[in-house]
Amino acid sequence: MKNSAWFIAGGAALAVAFLVQSPYMAFALYTFLLLVAVAHFSSLAWLSGLDCERTISQTMVQQGDDVEVEVKVTNARGWPIPWIFFEDYHPADFPRRGESQRLAILMPGRSITMKYTLTCPRRGYHRVGPILMESGDLFGLQKRFRTGERQDYVSVLPTVAYIETFNIASKRPQGPVRISNRVYADPTRISNIRQYIPGDPLNTIHWKATARTGVLHVKTHEPSSVQGGTLILDLHEESYVPESKQERMELAITTTASIAYLLQMSGEQVGMITNARDAAEVARYEVEQRESLMRREMDASVEEEEASTRISPLSVATVRSPIQAMKVAENLARVLPGRGLDAERLILSEFRRLPRDAALLPVVPIVTDSLAMTLASMKENGFNVTVFLIKHQKAYEDAAALLAAHDIHVFHIEHERNLHEISPARIGT
Repeated sequence: MKNSAWFIAGGAALAVAFLVQSPYMAFALYTFLLLVAVAHFSSLAWLSGLDCERTISQTMVQQGDDVEVEVKVTNARGWPIPWIFFEDYHPADFPRRGESQRLAILMPGRSITMKYTLTCPRRGYHRVGPILMESGDLFGLQKRFRTGERQDYVSVLPTVAYIETFNIASKRPQGPVRISNRVYADPTRISNIRQYIPGDPLNTIHWKATARTGVLHVKTHEPSSVQGGTLILDLHEESYVPESKQERMELAITTTASIAYLLQMSGEQVGMITNARDAAEVARYEVEQRESLMRREMDASVEEEEASTRISPLSVATVRSPIQAMKVAENLARVLPGRGLDAERLILSEFRRLPRDAALLPVVPIVTDSLAMTLASMKENGFNVTVFLIKHQKAYEDAAALLAAHDIHVFHIEHERNLHEISPARIGT
């Protein structure tokens, strides 16, 4: 019962004692109200002035890795706490070794340290904390709960299927290759020298040949030797049917991460755009301290988190870099299903910023008529396109029929093992 209810009930009973002129009843009620007051103020005092610190061994891990957590609570006040219970919140399905809970007596200026190890079994952006503190009076009349002001997050990276077929049966070797879609000239690859034609850029003039012949000559270049791709991950909630929804989304994320690593290991540029929400956008390390007289209310207040309202795409710029695949994976660790742009509108919204010397690699659960027309239009505008459809036989057959007329290849990814069968020679062609 809350303190206000105790005081109201006691006050009403005390009024009755005065009406019936019962000194013994009044004395008993005086004693009761004094106990309630002592219980109230002692429980408040015992939960104030506690300093909490949490240390996590690593905040970015692979699936199945362990994270060591250490929580230190210090009594910064000048009075002892006769009893206090600590519990550090963490994902309920993460296996734990060690103690994340403890019942203790905490003397002034003393500290208590809890150490435990969490095993991270699934991809995501997972919260550790805040710590829950529970104490109460010595008479058992009241318990009070309070949370700490600090919580931390651990990023668990998606599974990556390391594709090795490019070293075995690929039509093109590992590393940069010449592409058939000639969009840009590569200034590092001179193919020929010819006489100057009005309109040629001045920076292409070959000064040595010009000085030797007395006639202006210019250098010609081979087309860009790096293709790579921009991965387009569709995590729009309405695009996935309820059956196996979570499984298909995780497979789409694994596919995106795996293709990113494949392109990076092949020496090519890679980037990503997605309509997913970013869990880190609403993450808060410093939180408001919460207090309650009921454990159920405290658990509910701790579990509820804000939802991201992001509409603009989450993106990783398409460049060639030895850490590019890791950047993609780090972003994929945090993605959540989105409710904003679908795949078609995602592509159209980013059209002007997409590099034309990189293939478009949509990873989608379904290809609608409008999306097929959008991809066909992108190909007509100079992009190479390869589609990865996630685990749906009927959707794959429909997509293959829609895109065949536009010479766009579709991979059907039903399982992670399908990723090992992908040859880079077929990506972006």
